[in-house]
Amino acid sequence: MATADLELTDAALQAAMAHDIAELRARFPETRALYREVCGLLFFRYGVTPTANKLYSLVRKGSMGTPAEVLKQFWQELRGRTRVTIDHPDLPDALKDVAAEAIKTIWQAANEAASGELAALRAEARDAAKAAEAERDAARAETAAAREEALALSAQLGEARQAHDAVQADLAAERQAHAATRARWEAGRGELEAAGRQLAELRTQFSAELERAREAVTLAQERAEASERRSLRELDQERTARQKSERTAEDLRAELAAARSEARDAAVAQAESRAKLEAQAAALADRLAATEQAQRKAATDLDAVQTQLAAAQRRAERAEAEAALARQLLATLRVAPREREGGRRRKGDRSAATALEAQGDGQGEAEQDELAEAQGEERGNAPGAAHPNHQDEGNDSSDGSDDSKD
Repeated sequence: MATADLELTDAALQAAMAHDIAELRARFPETRALYREVCGLLFFRYGVTPTANKLYSLVRKGSMGTPAEVLKQFWQELRGRTRVTIDHPDLPDALKDVAAEAIKTIWQAANEAASGELAALRAEARDAAKAAEAERDAARAETAAAREEALALSAQLGEARQAHDAVQADLAAERQAHAATRARWEAGRGELEAAGRQLAELRTQFSAELERAREAVTLAQERAEASERRSLRELDQERTARQKSERTAEDLRAELAAARSEARDAAVAQAESRAKLEAQAAALADRLAATEQAQRKAATDLDAVQTQLAAAQRRAERAEAEAALARQLLATLRVAPREREGGRRRKGDRSAATALEAQGDGQGEAEQDELAEAQGEERGNAPGAAHPNHQDEGNDSSDGSDDSKD
């Protein structure tokens, strides 16, 4: 069984086992029947001892208790099938058991021999498969190497083609450059020939110009000698004039010294006169400042006097207005008492006449005397009403005194 467990690790056997289990799934949809068939498949076809975990890992259906129950039932059925029973009525039970054990031993030996041969065949098949796989891998490796070589050759061929194209392009460019260089060489050769001709012409012209230059140099030398002689004469004349100018300069220096001394004297006198003028100007400035200050003070006093005069005028106007108002009030007060006195007299006469008419002739002399006394009192009060006029006159006099004070 250990050999069978090791065989299970082989990838090919596992793939075949998975394929067979998939076919059993399609044929046996019932869970217990599927587990029972998988147990027989593992034990009889692949020689693997089935276990509950292995069955569940392969089938993945139902609960964990189902494969355990199916596996237990499978072992019971297998034991019942492998037990040999000899039914003979004349043989004793002990002999029957011995015969059964002998047959069982023979069957087990035959089964083990068959299992060994099967294992050998499987090992040979596995070795052959491994050799075939090795050959296949080698062929694949050779094919891959050939493909890589072909790709490398293709890449090299492409690079060679690119290099060839580049060389062709460079060659074409070099040809064009060579043609251009040849054209430039031809043009340069023509220019060189033209330059040679121009050089010959220039040499001829240079010879002629050189002769003319020599003649001009000779004339210039003659002119230079003449100008040198003339310059010597002019130099002598300038020396003589310089001596004269130096003597004149000495005379002028003496005159300048005298003029400077006179100017210094004049400057001293001018400075003295300037100092005097500045002193006079300072005195005049002081006097002017004092005069301006006095003028400002006079202006200030004048403003104060004008302010006082304006205030006095306003007070006089106010006093005149108050006096006029007092006169009007006095005139009003003088007229009002006279009117009141005349009204009282007329009212008393009317009341007395009315009383006399009401009382009739039957009243006594006493009542007439009382009426006369009442009229006398009214007349006596009339002179006293003139006192307000006298008071008003006093007020007028007081107003007059106020006006005089103002």
